[in-house]
Amino acid sequence: MPGFWLLLLLNGVTPQVPAAACAAAICWDVSPQICVTEQRDQSCRTQLQLSWHSHTPLSACLFLAEQKLHCWHDETVGHWQQLLAWQNAALTLRTADNRVLLHTDLQVLSRKPARRRLSSPWSIF
Repeated sequence: MPGFWLLLLLNGVTPQVPAAACAAAICWDVSPQICVTEQRDQSCRTQLQLSWHSHTPLSACLFLAEQKLHCWHDETVGHWQQLLAWQNAALTLRTADNRVLLHTDLQVLSRKPARRRLSSPWSIF
């Protein structure tokens, strides 16, 4: 059996290992939550992935800002990943009646800080 796991690992498939213990009824793990870009006001383009689990089956949809990305029906676990371009936005897991179950903020930071103005915006001369 160890050869089976080695074969999966070499093919880029890893077994799903539960995240750290969570005492809440619904928990999730989102990665990445922070993205760093070269330029200010540049969108982050990266593989966003998440997994969630619940003690009871639920039907819910994943939203980035107000855009629906994926839905699950009567599930206790969910996994999702996709290459996305995003800027600072909220990622939420919502029920059919739009009640927010889970929420996290995705942030985009820049390597180049905002330029500081060297002179006043006004002048007498």
